[in-house]
Amino acid sequence: MTGRLVERLEGFRLPVGDPLFVVHGQGVDDIFVGHDYRVRGIEELLWEVLHAAGFARVVYSSLSRPLYFRDQKSRDLSRPRRRSAPVGGDRQMRPEFSGPLGRRVLPGASTSGGGDTGPLGPAPPTLTDQFRVMMLDHLMKQTEHRTAIVLGHAEESLRYDRADRALASAMAEWVEHGDRNLCVLVFRRGTLDEVREFVRELRSVPRLESYLQAQHGRSSRGATAAIGLPHAAELERLVHVLRLKEKLRIGDWRRLPLTAQAMAAAPERAKNWRAMLRELKGEPLDLAELRRRQWVGGSSQDDRGVADRIRDMVGLGSVKEHLERLRWRAAAEAELRARGLGTKAEADSLHLVFTGNPGTGKTTVARLIGEIYRDLGLLQRGHLVEAEVPDLVAGVVGETAIRTNRTVDRARDGVLLIDEIYRLSDQGRGFGREAIDTLLTRMENDRGRFVLIAAGYPEKVQEFLGSNPGLRSRIPAGNVIHFPDYEPDELHTILLGRLRDLGLSWTPTLEALLREVTEGMYATRDEEFGNARALRDLAQELKDRWAQRVRAVVSEPLEPEDLPERYRVYVRKAVPPVDELLAELDELVGLEPVKEVIRDLVGRLRLRQSYGAGAFPPPHLLFVGPPGTGKTTVARLVGGLFQALGLLARGHLVEVTRAELVAGYIGQTALKTKKAVQSALDGVLFIDEAYALTRHEQGWDFGAEAIDTLTREMEDLRGRLVVVAAGYPVPMEHFLAQNPGLRSRFTERVVFPHYSGPELVEILRRMAGNRAPGYELPDAAAHRAQVWLDRQRVAHPQDFGNGRSVRVLLDRMEARMARRLDPDASARHPPVFAPEDVPDGDL
Repeated sequence: MTGRLVERLEGFRLPVGDPLFVVHGQGVDDIFVGHDYRVRGIEELLWEVLHAAGFARVVYSSLSRPLYFRDQKSRDLSRPRRRSAPVGGDRQMRPEFSGPLGRRVLPGASTSGGGDTGPLGPAPPTLTDQFRVMMLDHLMKQTEHRTAIVLGHAEESLRYDRADRALASAMAEWVEHGDRNLCVLVFRRGTLDEVREFVRELRSVPRLESYLQAQHGRSSRGATAAIGLPHAAELERLVHVLRLKEKLRIGDWRRLPLTAQAMAAAPERAKNWRAMLRELKGEPLDLAELRRRQWVGGSSQDDRGVADRIRDMVGLGSVKEHLERLRWRAAAEAELRARGLGTKAEADSLHLVFTGNPGTGKTTVARLIGEIYRDLGLLQRGHLVEAEVPDLVAGVVGETAIRTNRTVDRARDGVLLIDEIYRLSDQGRGFGREAIDTLLTRMENDRGRFVLIAAGYPEKVQEFLGSNPGLRSRIPAGNVIHFPDYEPDELHTILLGRLRDLGLSWTPTLEALLREVTEGMYATRDEEFGNARALRDLAQELKDRWAQRVRAVVSEPLEPEDLPERYRVYVRKAVPPVDELLAELDELVGLEPVKEVIRDLVGRLRLRQSYGAGAFPPPHLLFVGPPGTGKTTVARLVGGLFQALGLLARGHLVEVTRAELVAGYIGQTALKTKKAVQSALDGVLFIDEAYALTRHEQGWDFGAEAIDTLTREMEDLRGRLVVVAAGYPVPMEHFLAQNPGLRSRFTERVVFPHYSGPELVEILRRMAGNRAPGYELPDAAAHRAQVWLDRQRVAHPQDFGNGRSVRVLLDRMEARMARRLDPDASARHPPVFAPEDVPDGDL
């Protein structure tokens, strides 16, 4: 019945058996345009609702107007029965009333006297607060006529009534014994939690406080009602009222429904819209004009409907398909119910989950969801409210529920998008849990009044939902929409579209350059990649540099020089000649088998390039050999080589051991390994002595977890990560046997042989020259050094350090030379190693 007056009263139900009815919300102070095109205030609206519900007498009361009426019948039923006054005495009240002077009425307090003027003429003069409370108490307790009392300014009545103790006592009795008559308290507070907090702070009406607390816990708040902001249909009627009464002009009649929908999405009361539309002063009403004045959101050039905007979105093919399914499912549901079919079945859940990286269009689609559901009649306004965890969670006990409810109330009749919802699980002291519980309660109590969209990174959102059966049960699997990262072509289109929106033009050379940039950004993206947001940032930086260059000559196009330096890393460079690429590798002593493998890799790529074929993903490498044979050095060179060839974006080296990959607690090793992998992304992850991962410690096989995680990451990040595992030949075989897929991941085996005696001497000679200018190693000293190294190899065949042993030898030789030479004479004579500087025996 109530919804027939105005859409905002849909779901507005008077309580049965409850003596108090709390009305609150943003719309309480508003005007209401009914289906009959009459403009009402809250008092008249409530009178019609109460009258239609069978209340014979509707009485209004406020501090400034203790008792007044909107209809003659209510006034007559409240008027005292006339009695003949005693000769020469005061007039007396009705027998059921009594005051400080008994039943006498003071002169001037006649109910027919002057005073404020109301809808029915002069209102009774001001009564004392005590007598006002007594009158209200009597009306609530009598049973002859079903009565409703409306306290239109409940905050003022409760805070400033001088008879507050009497009012508190009366309310306690109404709650305890009342079940026929009704007291309606109209609060200007936006949410029920704000009403509860106000009453709690008063500390003067404890029974009302406990009553509100009980209402808060009810699954259906039958004794409370919220009046929100106007819906599109009501605003369209307001436009017609102003058109007929105040000559408001309509720009395009066909687009009037779309204009009203945009007005409804803005957080404005109807009376505010009435004032704003009056400001048009002869200008025709159309959507573009409202956008130009920034009264509604959106671009003044975008007048497309929802279906057109979905179709014109860049990329997001799977998202568009899902939106179409949702759209037609909701349309079928609405049509079935319009025909009276399927009414016994529970309505489909409208709540959704959006998973994906930042900048993939989740907010844009959330806004479209609201409009789709609004157009199908599933939501009244369809506006979007964006919230993050701080909008829901407070650091004080009891405040989180208030904050969450306030946010949900803002989203009533629309869409509530909560980004990174899984962060609620990270809040301390259970405040996040309190927010979740409050959301679940509102999803149940306000079914059909708002749509919750939980958004965030895919794995984290799924993990969060899996740990919370309440949310999972309210959001079925079919309502989960994944937003993939934009493809390179889509990123390029988005970037050019943004530049076009900024009013810029560009040269073909820059456009080709920007395509390489977007491809490079895509190739090196991680979970923090901003997608469209990152491109908006790039567009703004291009504009800033262009503006500085052209000095307000805006006809100048964007040029390659306007590309910021930090984006030039993504521009492809010409591949240097093979000899130039391998020059540094060739300078290494020995390692002929290693150089052969690397040369073969370079040759394969050059062959593909010569035939116009694409590059292949860089392979994972197994370095097998004793220590000190240059494995770390070669791994670093490989990273730079692959970067120069365009196979890796950065080519940096991250060196790790078991300690950087394995944790001592269950579940932490995978996280630690992934962290190491992320640090090496677009470069080389070098794992020295990789077989140490197979070592069991204290009965726990955490190393196996690291190997399993590493095996998955090597496949998932193929093309963006090169893993080089190094170690002795036999233990490395054991390492490869730990996971069936591990051996197939390492497609190239590079064998590092022991250095020969002459190679070790050459390494010693180069080390000496690099250590200090002028260090020389004569043949006699070199021969004695080779003998020493050969003896070391024979004496320690299992752990001979090759290049490391050379470094140790050089340290000892340098120390003996320092003892031999006079420091003052060293400046006059070159530091030449003598044979006696080489130690005689073992170290």
